[in-house]
Amino acid sequence: MSPRDVDPPGGAYVDDSDDEALHWAGDDARGQAAPRLRDAGAASESALAAPEELPEADVARSPAERALLAGTVAFGLLYLALSIGWISSAQLLVYPSLDLLGEIMWQFGEFLAMVGPALWFAAALTLTPEGASRRGTKRMLGLLAGALVLLPWPALLFWIGSMQ
Repeated sequence: MSPRDVDPPGGAYVDDSDDEALHWAGDDARGQAAPRLRDAGAASESALAAPEELPEADVARSPAERALLAGTVAFGLLYLALSIGWISSAQLLVYPSLDLLGEIMWQFGEFLAMVGPALWFAAALTLTPEGASRRGTKRMLGLLAGALVLLPWPALLFWIGSMQ
C-alpha cells in the first residue's frame, strides 16, 4: 500500500493528480496560470466603433495597392476560366491506346492540367510576399506568363476548327 491509499487521520483523502496533469513545472513562476485578456470594456468599444472612427491607415489604400488588388482579382478570374477550359478540354480528348500504365499517366496529366492554373495562381501570390521590392510588377508578370503558358490549347483548337 502506498501512502496515498491511506486516508489521513483528520479527513478524507483528496487525489489531486488530475489537477497536476494540467500544469507544467514553472507555470506559476512565470505567471502563466491563467491567460491574460484585454479589458472587456475596451474590447466592446472597439467592436462597436464606426468605420469613420478607425485610423486612416487601416481604411485607405494607395492607388498602387488598389491597382495591384484589381489586377490580382482580374487574373484570378482569368485563371478560373483557364481551369474551366482545361476541364472542358479533358472531356474532348480521348486516350488512344489500351495499356493500363499509359491510361493512368494520361489521367494524371489531365488532372494536372485542370489544377495547373490554380497552382500557378497560388504560387504567384505566395512567391511575391509583402516585403518584396517591386512586388506588383513581379506578381503581374508572373501571372501574365502563367496565363500564356496555361492556355487550354485543345479547347481553343477545337473551337477554332468548329468555326470553319
